[in-house]
Amino acid sequence: MATRPGDDLLDPNPAILLTPPSDTELTKAEALMASLPTVRWDEVERAAEITDAIARRLGDDRALLRTLVARAVRTPELREKFECHALDDKIVIWDDQEKGLRIRLRLANTDQYERVHNHRYSFTAYILHGAYQHTLYATDQPLDETADVTRFWPYFVREEPAGRVITLDHEQLHTTITEPETISLMIQSPARKRRAFMIRKDSGDVWYRYGAADESAERRAEVRMSDERLHHWLSRLEAFGLL
Repeated sequence: MATRPGDDLLDPNPAILLTPPSDTELTKAEALMASLPTVRWDEVERAAEITDAIARRLGDDRALLRTLVARAVRTPELREKFECHALDDKIVIWDDQEKGLRIRLRLANTDQYERVHNHRYSFTAYILHGAYQHTLYATDQPLDETADVTRFWPYFVREEPAGRVITLDHEQLHTTITEPETISLMIQSPARKRRAFMIRKDSGDVWYRYGAADESAERRAEVRMSDERLHHWLSRLEAFGLL
């Protein structure tokens, strides 16, 4: 597990685990989440407006976000969706596929490399801590194993700082190089395709990201977030003042 200076000072038992939310807080949070509107992701501009408001409502309310994270930790079907990957980890805090709302925290690791990729889903991201170096790409070739890494052309480059909200269609090719431990609240659509394309810029290696339904039991066990890693991130989120 990658570490950062100060890790040894973090409490191995984050306060959120020692002092869980009350029943009243949970009931209020669940009622608010149930009241959120349905998002029609086939209308991306409209979806961006709605999810911008939702992301800011959740991300700017520390007590609410803390309650939702604590609830997710104790909800088995959400806890099973907490994952660790090479560049980032994720904590899923709400999942309502009928409304087009899977909501999670994206937690950037300290090691980063650049990969041009798209996603299986459209999404909105609200950057709560840190920043992205964000580049959009175009290409004129099939997105498969024959892809030539030199034929992906950047046409938009921008730093996305904390406080910014971005929305991307699932077909958009992009890269994000993040500052270590950049934290985003992400709202994503239901899956729009079976797999996402990825190509590493420094080597041209191509691979695909699949959803859980298409992954083996071994792969699911490999990416599942351990309790140790979860406690690390909960301590980080508390230290950043996000919970």
